[in-house]
Order: sequence, then C-alpha cells, then structure tokens
Amino acid sequence: MVIPHTDRKTINFVISYKAISIFIGIMVILLVISAVNVLSHSGSIHQLTELNLTNKDFIRQSSKMKEEVNSLHETIQYYYERISNLYIKLGGDPSRVSKGMGGQAGQFLALQGTPQSDITDESFRIKEDIHNLKLSSELSEEIIKLIKKRKSIIRNTPSIWPTKGYVLFPFGNYISPVTGKEEVNRGLDIGSFPGAEVIATAPGIVFDTGYSPATGYYVKLSHKFGWKTIYSNLDRIRVKKNEKLSKGDILGYVGKSPENPIYHLHYEVHVGTQALNPFSFLNQIQE
Repeated sequence: MVIPHTDRKTINFVISYKAISIFIGIMVILLVISAVNVLSHSGSIHQLTELNLTNKDFIRQSSKMKEEVNSLHETIQYYYERISNLYIKLGGDPSRVSKGMGGQAGQFLALQGTPQSDITDESFRIKEDIHNLKLSSELSEEIIKLIKKRKSIIRNTPSIWPTKGYVLFPFGNYISPVTGKEEVNRGLDIGSFPGAEVIATAPGIVFDTGYSPATGYYVKLSHKFGWKTIYSNLDRIRVKKNEKLSKGDILGYVGKSPENPIYHLHYEVHVGTQALNPFSFLNQIQE
C-alpha cells in the first residue's frame, strides 16, 4: 500500500503484523518438515537405484516412491506459491520470485515409459523442491522485513485527530467568512472549545515554536519519512524546541488567531515542501 499524497482518495489500511507473522511461522515449520521429507526421499531414491531388485519389485517400489514424491511436491508448491504471492503483494521484487527449476526432466525423454524414467523424473522433481524450499525460506525472511518496514511507516504517519472538534474550513479553496473572498487553505481548520488539548498526530521532534501575527502561537514537528506537521492558533504551548514527542502527547491548547474570533486549530501536514490534505489521513490508517 502506498499512502496517497493527494486529497483525492482516502485509504483504510488495516494490517496485522501478528497475524502475518503467525502465518509465516506456520509456513516455515511446514517447509522444514517438507525439507526433511525431501531429503529422506532423495536418500530413498538413491538406495532404490543401488538395490539389486527384480524388474517387478523395482516397478512396484518406484511407483510407490513416485506417488509419495508427487504428493510432497504438490504440498511444497502450494506453500511456495502463497509465500511468493504474499511477498509480491507487500512490495517485494517480483524478479526474486522464481518459477522453479523446471525443464530438466525433458532431457530424459528418451527414457520415458521405463521404470528408470520414473526415478529420473522424481530425482529432478526433488531437486526442484529443494530449490523452492530454499527460496521460500529466503522470501519468508524478506516478508518479515517488509512487514516491519510497513508497520514503521504506518506508525509514523500523522493519522489521528490533533484535537476534538469539527471541520471548520476544509483543505483547499474556500470562502473566508472574515474577508468574504476565496482563499487557499494549506491545512485543515478544526473548530473546538477554548483550551481543548492539542496532541501530536505522530511521533516526532519539535523543531520550531513561536508566535505569528497571522496564526497566533504555533508548534511545528518533524517526523520520520519526511513528514512534518504544523499546529497553529494555540492559546498556550506546552512543549519546547528539540523535545521528543510520542503520538498522542499534548503539545498545546486550542486558542484563536488574531484574524479569526472563532476558537479553532489550524493543522497542516507536509511531505517535504508539499502540503497535503490532513483529512486524507485522519483515522483512515490503522495498524
């Protein structure tokens, strides 16, 4: 999932790191069991070819071995495909997902129809399974890394309301009740009551505080991944420059701007120098 950088679309993103971790854990256990079985069957095939069996016994043993290997092969392919699909959906590199070795048994078409051909085919099928088991293990580790990265991005995205209230003026163009003219709002104005708590919408560091004749007292926070948030029209400031805040920490209290008598918070979200619509993120992203 890519967090939108426009106000055109709202995304409700729910991801359960615990659930996917459990899924991957189960997959790894099953892959380990499968790996043991593959190695066991590989040794059995070698022993079978070394035994001095009659043609009838050889056919019976090779047929039984073929059924067991085919069943094991289907199980490995089932979990390999699901791990590969999950890896790609989480943004992994598709080129890392192999489609299996394949094609090698075709080198032995001349042996088809003989008991030896069954043994040869199963040997190469087991080699393919070993290859896929190794790749599945690597992809499982990559999936865990991708999930942790996504979880970190979500945790550090400004995604909660900075104060209790209602939308007074939306992001973008609007008619100002003060001037009666169309103006551009680079943030979101949230109507509230005097002294309402204003909280940090993501973990961050206070990089600026102060007073502006246009917006009153303000606090600016910097966050990971290039996010910045601005809180203006404050009655009081509770934090200091360079102070570290967690999501939900109180940084000030709602006041009003010198130009607007209505008590409200002016709230902005930026990535770099680009102002984004804060409403696109409010309560729309869940861990």
